Amino acid sequence: MTTELDEPASRQVRATALENLDNAVCSALSGVGAEDARRGLEEALAACSDVHATVSPQVLGSVKAAGEHLRYGERMEARMLLTVAHRLLSRRSHPVVLPGPREVDRVNGSVRG
Repeated sequence: MTTELDEPASRQVRATALENLDNAVCSALSGVGAEDARRGLEEALAACSDVHATVSPQVLGSVKAAGEHLRYGERMEARMLLTVAHRLLSRRSHPVVLPGPREVDRVNGSVRG
């Protein structure tokens, strides 16, 4: 059973897992050895799944495919996929709730909606 006190801690754990994934992606992009980079990516992905972090399918697919390319020494292909994953992770933000569309009555200037 989750209490109100558990929710902020849980959010922090998820955010940390996603940050660790992004750090692993950045490390792999910085030229760390292929095997070390692949291992770091696998560990970061495992940590995300352990805490049920919300990772988009595009990020997961890119990171997993990059790991496979690293396994076969295909650094340029891995780099392209990791760049995509990093950009997707850096655009991640909390969902914003926007109000519904409002209609402005042009005759008297009142707002409806």
